[in-house]
Amino acid sequence: MSFPAHILIRVTCLAVLLFVAGNAAIAQAVGKIPPEVINRASSHGTVLVLVGLKVPWQMESTLSEEAVRAQREAIVSVQAHLLGELRGRKYKVIRRYEQVPGIALEVGADALAELARSERVMNVVLDRPGMKPSQEEVRDAGRREVLEAMFPEKVPAHLFTRAANNGTVLVLAGLRVPWQNEDNLSEELMTLQRSAIMDAQRYILAELTGTQYRVTRLYRKIPGIALRVGPDALKVLERSPAITNVLLDRQAKPIR
Repeated sequence: MSFPAHILIRVTCLAVLLFVAGNAAIAQAVGKIPPEVINRASSHGTVLVLVGLKVPWQMESTLSEEAVRAQREAIVSVQAHLLGELRGRKYKVIRRYEQVPGIALEVGADALAELARSERVMNVVLDRPGMKPSQEEVRDAGRREVLEAMFPEKVPAHLFTRAANNGTVLVLAGLRVPWQNEDNLSEELMTLQRSAIMDAQRYILAELTGTQYRVTRLYRKIPGIALRVGPDALKVLERSPAITNVLLDRQAKPIR
């Protein structure tokens, strides 16, 4: 699934970093590199890390044979481009994954800084001793260590449970829109950013057509939308390429 062309054009025009709308205080920048990773690199010279890559991904068990091949090729391609970005930096490849969008590396401070800058990197986590699952283990749905470490759940399991028990649940959904505090933007960029947010909101609402949902808040200045959703709508949010994360919203307020 891809975004309509007009959304992509507006998004491309925004020369800003991608942030995640995390909660109602909203839009605090989420760092790619946890402090423990930075500290380990500083004290030891290098650090073992798992790097999550920005590649559209689904469990292979849900894909056709052709789609599996295409997904694996996309993962390999992004891995290769990332290693190209690291050329000249201090790093060593520990493991390449073909079934999940990630790569395990040993990196120095210079390579770590490059990972933080790279648009191909979603996040970086510490690769802990003993965390060496094989491709076969990753294939097994019961062995999710690598996926859980690199890719936190988009929709936490407790939200599905609450929706199933109560019929609906209030959520805040972060939208995959480039974002920066409006104080740092020109008037033209601010207008583009707000338009991109509105387009992403419309896109999500179009995806939710036919499911149980109600809008509780629309945001103009931050990449998010607040909703009351049923289990079917939660499943749509889980699959949507326009959603970064979904959190419990504890209080419903009037749309503004």
